[in-house]
This record gives sequence, structure tokens and C-alpha cells, in this order.
Amino acid sequence: MTVYFDDSLRVFVALVQEEWGASFISNNLFLRDINGRLTFIILNNSKDSAERISLAAKAEAILGSYVDSDGFSVATPEELFDDRLNIDAALKVKLTIAQNEVEVNLIDRRMVGADWLRAPAPSARNPLRFVFASIKGGVGRSTALCVLAAHLAANGLRVLTVDMDLEAPGLGNLLLPEGTLPKFGLLDYLVEQGINPELEDSFFSDMIASSWLGGGVGRVDVIPAIGQLSLENPENVLAKIARAYMDGGINENSNVAYSFSDHISKLIDIFAKPYDYDVVLVDARAGLHETSAAAIIGLGAEILFFGVDQPQTFSGYELLFAHLANLNIDDNDDWRNRIRFIHAKALADSRKRSEFIQKIEQLAERTIYPQVASSVIVDLNSLSSSFEVEWDENSDISESVINDLNSISVIAIANDDRFNTFDPIVDRDSLGESVYQATYGDFVSEIMNSIALNRMGN
Repeated sequence: MTVYFDDSLRVFVALVQEEWGASFISNNLFLRDINGRLTFIILNNSKDSAERISLAAKAEAILGSYVDSDGFSVATPEELFDDRLNIDAALKVKLTIAQNEVEVNLIDRRMVGADWLRAPAPSARNPLRFVFASIKGGVGRSTALCVLAAHLAANGLRVLTVDMDLEAPGLGNLLLPEGTLPKFGLLDYLVEQGINPELEDSFFSDMIASSWLGGGVGRVDVIPAIGQLSLENPENVLAKIARAYMDGGINENSNVAYSFSDHISKLIDIFAKPYDYDVVLVDARAGLHETSAAAIIGLGAEILFFGVDQPQTFSGYELLFAHLANLNIDDNDDWRNRIRFIHAKALADSRKRSEFIQKIEQLAERTIYPQVASSVIVDLNSLSSSFEVEWDENSDISESVINDLNSISVIAIANDDRFNTFDPIVDRDSLGESVYQATYGDFVSEIMNSIALNRMGN
């Protein structure tokens, strides 16, 4: 039988169980190198050299190229000269072996995609961060971000928006009129930071510009993906993108190179403090790219997963959630509580909307939510003093469903032809509340509720 990548770990685990028993799986770990080859790491020296060599020979006979051919497919950390090989550094991966579920300790070394293996960042509450994420483009993610930014600014809040979609940038074009784009964008930061971690303050000042959205009430600032200098030198953009995702610069605290997530987190922290924003809105790249990991698990943000009622949505999220299910959960700060699902371009048909909710619930329950608790109702009138704006006592915001532990929140944004060709620079009225309220009302109310609760907690 030929073994392929998807079979390899399961086959190796089954071999170890058969030869040495199930306890060796839970007490030791597997290492997968950047090429996909596997090594079973013995941590307690309970097997001598002859026994390790014997198992390694059997592993090579079964797994072929998916184990080391020099007899090191079964080894100790000392034999590999790597003291980083310990269970605390491993993912907990669940596999089905002979109809039984087995939890495997796996260290997965990757050339790219390593940020997906990091522990979720702790919740960032001051300022609160929201990440707009999706599996595919064209679901209205950036449009919803612009609408929310407009609504928050109209209510007196100070908003920072960040475009992380380097290959399909949008926020700069949507929120900054011609001639107001800053000199540098996120792309420039990632390239320069990889070479020189100690950038001057003037560089950061040239990365950000204020949008017209504030209107003298609140404020919306924009860090675009692509800056003016890139537009003036378009021949360099692809060369910069090729380097933007690389690790670069040495973190003096850990003595290892900064990853993409490190760079993004550092940038958000630099801007969020001195400018004193109330909210940070991050537009993530669609799909399962490395940049998505930085946004989804690296920023401690509230995650808004957008999707339309199409098979690609559910099959894509199946892949993502299957991985997220392996991440460690902190009982005091459960990252799953920060997830909301957005039913984008929802049809008016209530049956269709119910079907979408049911599909999302079933998908989430079999992956990241093994148990779903009930929601709770919170009276928001008590939070009115949290905002430095006039509070509408008659508003239907006074009572809202707030997520309890492991509850599933699905918010619908109606399909509206007026927003299919969204261009607020040309049509600024499209970001007037009288225009967007019917379509985005539930969405913006949910976010306002979250901000109010966060302020109460702080």
C-alpha cells in the first residue's frame, strides 16, 4: 500500500500502538519536518537503542519516503540535538485509529504556515479589535467594514482600520479619496521591518491617513495595504509581496526571527496606544493563507467569519475549523467566545436563512464547539453611560442576545443591490445611516453591543 501525506501520521501512530502500546502515544510525540517526513520522538528513554532501531526499520518498510531513511525515524531529542522537542510545544491532534479516537502530540515544522500553529493570542480589550475574515472573496466583507466604520464614527468613536489583504487591497480605495493615500502601506512595513526592525517614527507617521468618514464627530484612520509610493513604482509591488510573508528581524526576547503574526501584532500595538482608538477593524485576506492566521488567532480579536450560502463557504470553513479545533483552549479566556458568523448577502426567504444557520451550527458543533450552551439576554440600558454620545432610550438596542460560553452567533446581512457596486468615494450617501440601516442594522447593533460590554468590563 502506498502511503500519502494524509495517511502518514495515522499509519505511524497505528504502528507505534501495535508495537509498543497506546501509552507511548500519549507520553511521547511525533515530529513532522518541512518536507512532511515523520519522526517518533521518545522523551523518557524507556526504549533502548536496539528497540528504537527495530521500530524505525518497520516504519521505513511501511511508510517509505514519509520517514527518515537513515534510521532516525524513531529518536530521542538528544539524538537530534534539539531540546525544543517537548510535549508543551506540540499540537494535540485527534485521529481515529481502528474506530477509536487517539490524541497525538505533534510538532509540525513548516517553511510557511507556522503562524497557524501558535497558541491563540489572549483577548485584546483596549482597544477592542474586530477581524473581518472569509474563505472566499466577494462576500461583502470590506463593504461591511466600511459601513461599520461609518456608523462608529457617527457615534463619536475613534476607529483604526487596517487592510491586510495585500494581493487584493480595497480599504485605501474605499475610504481615502485620491491624493490622500499615505506614502507607505502595510506592504512597505512588512518588507522594511523584515530588514530593519527599528524603523523610525516618521515611517509610521507616513503609513496612516484620516478618512472623510469622521465628519467632525468621530474619526476613521486608515492603514492601507498599498501606499502611494507603491503606486508610483508599480513594477516593485510583486517583488515586495514575495518578501512580505517571510520571517525577518530577530526578536531580542526570544532570539528567533519575527514571524508575520509578530509583525502585524507589533504594528497594531504601535498605533493603538498613541492614537488612543476606541476600536480597531482589520480586513483580513480571504482564504487559508498565512496572513489569515495572523488575523484570526494572532491579534486577540473578535472574529467575524463572513460567508454566503454556497457549498464553497461550508467546505472551506470545514478545513479551517478542523485545524482550529486542535488549538489549546484557555478556560479563563476561551478564544471560541470571540467568534461570530455573518450570513452575507442573505435572501429575504426566512427558510433559506434558517437553513444557513443550521448548516453553520452543525459545522461548528462537530469541529470547534463540542458542546453548545444557551445564550443569555443582557439589558443594555445599564450601559448607556459607557458611550460619550447621546443614548437613545427608545432604541431597540436596549435588549440583545449576547453569547455565553460556546454559543453560536449568526448575524444576517441582507442581499442589497445598492451595495453590489459599493463606491463611497463617488456616492458618499451610501454610508448614511438612512441608506444602510435596513441592510446592516442588525450587524452594527451587534458590534455596538460588544463595544458597550467591553467598556463596562474595563
